[in-house]
Amino acid sequence: MRRWHSVLLCCLLVIGAVKSHAQSPVRQVLVLQSFHRGNLTLDHFTGAFRLSMDQRGGSGLNLVQVVVGPTGFISAAERAVVEYIRAMYADRPPDLVMTVGGPAALFARKHREQLFPATPLLLAAMDHRYLRTEPLGQNETAVPVANDMPRLIDDILQLLPDTRHVFMVTGSGPVGRFMRPVLDAGFERFRDRVTFIWSNEMSVPEILQRVTSLPPHSAIVYQTLGTDAQGGTYTAEQVVAAIYTRANAPLFSAQSPYLGRGIVGGSLMDIDALAGRTADVARQLLDGVSPASLRVSPQISGSPRYDWRELRRWK
Repeated sequence: MRRWHSVLLCCLLVIGAVKSHAQSPVRQVLVLQSFHRGNLTLDHFTGAFRLSMDQRGGSGLNLVQVVVGPTGFISAAERAVVEYIRAMYADRPPDLVMTVGGPAALFARKHREQLFPATPLLLAAMDHRYLRTEPLGQNETAVPVANDMPRLIDDILQLLPDTRHVFMVTGSGPVGRFMRPVLDAGFERFRDRVTFIWSNEMSVPEILQRVTSLPPHSAIVYQTLGTDAQGGTYTAEQVVAAIYTRANAPLFSAQSPYLGRGIVGGSLMDIDALAGRTADVARQLLDGVSPASLRVSPQISGSPRYDWRELRRWK
């Protein structure tokens, strides 16, 4: 009799475990990245997003990252990338597709019919202007940002009113090309006061040489780099550290992960807050909330924050 009781107890435990597993399946999240590791802002966002998802609990998650943006002059054909992703999920489509950065958002929307159109699509960590040519579909939502580089220039001029030259560190890759006309338009009101120097046609060695000999009353703004004019790829930490050690002018950025890495400061986009907002939306989508009901306003830069060490360094 005891033997049968033991067998029955084991069966009940197994059935209970199967039932529990059925109630809490591992959810599959496909994360399409714009760049390989090295973009400090997006790398920080992805790490903070993972942490935020864990803190929000719920069913288990399996996040799979695939880089879909080009790197330098070497990249796979988009068709090959699409076929690779489809093969990964041949048995079961993901529960959520999320993009990180503007290039990945453009890629996902371009290939929406091939990349799981029935699966909710969440566009994250990209400028809201990436959505200007095509409104969100019923099965799409976004947690965008409103990058306001002119506001950072205002911060620089308030802190250093004698500034006459701003060296803009920006790459020749997709983000640099996309944002350049936006920045040109936003900087128009400074034309009578500031001369802007752009790095998009320079190699990294040329950039590092230029920052050593900028004219008096200059400032440096690191927007992004990724790819230089020669097609070379560099990590943001590598470039920012090299600029910091060589520059004869103070360095600024509009993204929070750079504070403490040599920038003076300014009105910064809070990437940790952005990751938390994105995790809130992702959890709702995984719980079955309709993407069309989740329309999130773009996140804006916060109040100015400064590194006291850099304020002292530049007096």
